[in-house]
Amino acid sequence: MEIRRTPLLRSCPGVISRTFPEHRIIAYVDEAQFAPELTKPLNDVAIDVLGLLQPVDEPRPVPALRVRIRRTGDLAGGLVVAEFGREDVTVGVDKTLITEDLADFLSEAGTATTRDFIRRAR
Repeated sequence: MEIRRTPLLRSCPGVISRTFPEHRIIAYVDEAQFAPELTKPLNDVAIDVLGLLQPVDEPRPVPALRVRIRRTGDLAGGLVVAEFGREDVTVGVDKTLITEDLADFLSEAGTATTRDFIRRAR
């Protein structure tokens, strides 16, 4: 998973690009709605999430994880905090660094993307 900032139309907060069979996922996000300092921390969270998952050949009706990106002002000086649950991951992001539209888009797109995966057996 990789996040790339790019200029997008105002009506489009982001675009997800997936390649198969490598299962490479690139999220192109509108640079006006996403601060550059979020790129590395969110890429790190995405890598952690994908480490929990295993790709499958056919999309599944139920996502492997529900992804929630939440804007918050209470991160104790950090930019991003992730909380991993059994069926979901909630990512708190400094509200001054991402728009509500983009947070909603990344939540929906992240959840939809996990339909191509199952949870790894531990």
